[in-house]
Amino acid sequence: MASRLIPSVGQYLRIASGLRHHVRTKATMTSPAEGSPSGGRGYSFELTDEQREFQELARKFAREEIIPVAAHYDKTGEYPIPVLKKAWELGLMNTHIPAECGGMDLGIFDACMITEELAYGCTGIKVAIV
Repeated sequence: MASRLIPSVGQYLRIASGLRHHVRTKATMTSPAEGSPSGGRGYSFELTDEQREFQELARKFAREEIIPVAAHYDKTGEYPIPVLKKAWELGLMNTHIPAECGGMDLGIFDACMITEELAYGCTGIKVAIV
């Protein structure tokens, strides 16, 4: 019975070929908005104004609040509570929490972008923040 659950090599190749075709056609579809920055020729990877603001905020926070204290927290092993409080006040924590629960209700991409900027300052403090 277990052998029925595991696809054969031929079945796997057919599945993979179908997925490749599906992904390829989805990635090359034109965007519905002709006025989009990509000119209607595919997906646009331009950041929105709000995303740019979050990126700049997180970058500035990493540069001004995380980098100056990162070595201290690495050496002492203390939990960076003052840094966490500042990050929370700026809205850089719990970005995935729905708005009706008091969160920012940001998407996965937005959270990843913020996390990447914070990690530049210190990955250890970033883990505490996120």
